[in-house]
Amino acid sequence: MGTYLNPGTAEARREESAPCSSSGELVQTGTTAGRLSSAERADRHATVSAALTTMDDERLMTMLRSAPRRAAGIGGSCALVDVGGVSVWVKQVPLTAMERDEDVAGSTANTFGLPTFFHYGLGSVGAGAWREVAAHEMATEWALEGKGDGVTLLHHWRVLPLPQGAQQPWADRSELDTTVEFWHNSSAVRERLTALATAPATVALFMEHQPATLHTWLAGQLGPDRLESALDMVEHELLAIAGLLRHNGMVHFDAHFENILTDGHRLYLTDFGLASASRFDLSAAERSFLRRNDSHDVSFVVTQLVNWLVTEFAGTTLREDRVDYVRQCAHGDQARRLPAPAATIVERYAPIAAVLNDFYGRLLLESRAIPYPATTLDALCAGLT
Repeated sequence: MGTYLNPGTAEARREESAPCSSSGELVQTGTTAGRLSSAERADRHATVSAALTTMDDERLMTMLRSAPRRAAGIGGSCALVDVGGVSVWVKQVPLTAMERDEDVAGSTANTFGLPTFFHYGLGSVGAGAWREVAAHEMATEWALEGKGDGVTLLHHWRVLPLPQGAQQPWADRSELDTTVEFWHNSSAVRERLTALATAPATVALFMEHQPATLHTWLAGQLGPDRLESALDMVEHELLAIAGLLRHNGMVHFDAHFENILTDGHRLYLTDFGLASASRFDLSAAERSFLRRNDSHDVSFVVTQLVNWLVTEFAGTTLREDRVDYVRQCAHGDQARRLPAPAATIVERYAPIAAVLNDFYGRLLLESRAIPYPATTLDALCAGLT
């Protein structure tokens, strides 16, 4: 179901490029678990991290080979493994030959010189493996330092070779050409996509497991006895996550409901593949882009919530119907056909959602280079985080 912001073509691109966060593949969708305290999470993290650190590359590779893949594509693959009785999610991010170079390894610079608009979740594969590692490490640091609980913990990461034949070169050159054309024929995007398809190694990210995506869990809370308390929790947690990112100089760019996990008590953001941060080695253009998009994540998460509720309760499965419904609410109309708790949220955030829906629609259909409407959304989001 994707972001609820973009038409199906963009959602199809997302599923191809970010397989670990699409269609509920990232997590199991069964019942939620008991809530762990921050201290209990930290203890479990320390135990799992220590166990993984002691394993050599061959043991890790054997463990990954025996684990069933949940998804695979040019953006990587995911698997669920057991480490000392603890479920751990592993995302294997392709590491290109350029990124393995000793002068580049570990760098958060924009190695391929990608355009800034490649951060938006329209099927982008992200700026590089090292930025994804760094973003996960930063988020884990915040959680362990007590700055906020709303992120998944990165237990361990390791560079591992890809076995011969595991690469996925572009079998159809026209498909590559079409993808590059979508990104305004960027030569840097072509170079990145070509390099990913023949990557010689992966960075294996061993991450904290949570039992459900927000998309799946919330769909099970729609009854009158559950909805109000569920939406209270979700609204509070979404704003807390957006605030945590904003106050620490990061923009995630991809916080849709299949990249947000839950134990039924809290929300946890994951998949930092499109993120940018002030601590990265940024160019002047990237710093300007990051500053301009300062309110992106808070506007994005409340728009996700509005669009999700309108889709579920008002039956607006077509994007144009959903956008029109939200626009009418932004202009003061009541949220029709929605239960009271959902209507309250939709009417509260519809002015933000209407602007962001329009922005993402124009990004997809007109130009990837359309600037984020910072002045309008900064004003509408003032005081939310």
